[in-house]
Amino acid sequence: MDYMETLSALTSAAGTSGNEGGAAAVAEGLFRQYTEDVWRDPLGNVYARVGSGRPVVLVCAHMDEIGMMVASIEDNGMLRMARVGGIDPRVLPGSEVVVHGKTDLPGVIGAVPPHLLGTDRDAAYQLEELTCDTGYPAERVRELVSVGDTITFAPLKPLKLQNELVASKTMDDRALVSCMCDAMEMLQSRRLHCTVVFCATVQEEVGCYGAAAAGYHVNPDIAIAMDVSHAPTPDAPTYRTTPIDKVCMTRGGNIHPGVFQMLSDAAKRCNIPFEPTVVLGGTGTDARALQLQQNGVPTGLLELPLKYMHTSVEVGSLETLHNCAKILTECFAAIGDGWEDALCWND
Repeated sequence: MDYMETLSALTSAAGTSGNEGGAAAVAEGLFRQYTEDVWRDPLGNVYARVGSGRPVVLVCAHMDEIGMMVASIEDNGMLRMARVGGIDPRVLPGSEVVVHGKTDLPGVIGAVPPHLLGTDRDAAYQLEELTCDTGYPAERVRELVSVGDTITFAPLKPLKLQNELVASKTMDDRALVSCMCDAMEMLQSRRLHCTVVFCATVQEEVGCYGAAAAGYHVNPDIAIAMDVSHAPTPDAPTYRTTPIDKVCMTRGGNIHPGVFQMLSDAAKRCNIPFEPTVVLGGTGTDARALQLQQNGVPTGLLELPLKYMHTSVEVGSLETLHNCAKILTECFAAIGDGWEDALCWND
């Protein structure tokens, strides 16, 4: 699989939380390259099934992205914005964006220049101080744009950096959707004694609602969420980061120890470097919703370390991404008759 090609298709699609139709269409097309058993649920999640029999393993990576929504249209044609998900106003000034109105309009995010700010010139901008400028006067803007229309970062192609690193918007979490495609491709040459359902979920950035629906719909025996974690960046606390060349594997209350063991054993068999991280409560990922479905689902979490999360230049390692897929593939191929014993609690 060509990661740059797959990432380019996924990250360029529009799909803020609750409006994931563009990303869903791309994900569905990619999934159909590996299996004919592809479908969507009423919430918008996209599924692909491979293998047969029990256990049923559900793998989730979310395809929604953070962004903005038009909150009001000013008399000068400028757009005021509201958050969709965890957008960071500090990175917005100077950003190229697309306003998804009746037609897609290119725009830029602007603010009062520092020369005119007086004593507050060093203060970080707040979202209410920023505007989106399409260049049109108010009359034309109101013809094309309505309150509630979404605004996303411009769909620039991923930028290949040195040392197998890549920078792009929406690596969180479409990089892991591409990883699921990689795993499906590798599973075509492996024998499976289980059913694996891959799911590109919706609305993770606003509450993991897609994962909750997927967990109820599929009713899996095992669930694995795939998301991103923080790679080391200047001044970031080291105890909250994972080296960018290692897979991040979470332990804690949201994670079943048996599933963690299955994933870590698979990584060791493949000689893949990984680093455990500890989250005592909810992980803030699809894992927290998956764990609570039906009668409770044994859940694990694999994460790709990213620099500059929730910006338009999120940076991750293609090698680490491929290693995530290899761990999944090895884990699923190794599932056999003793899978229930592996998930039993040692009371």
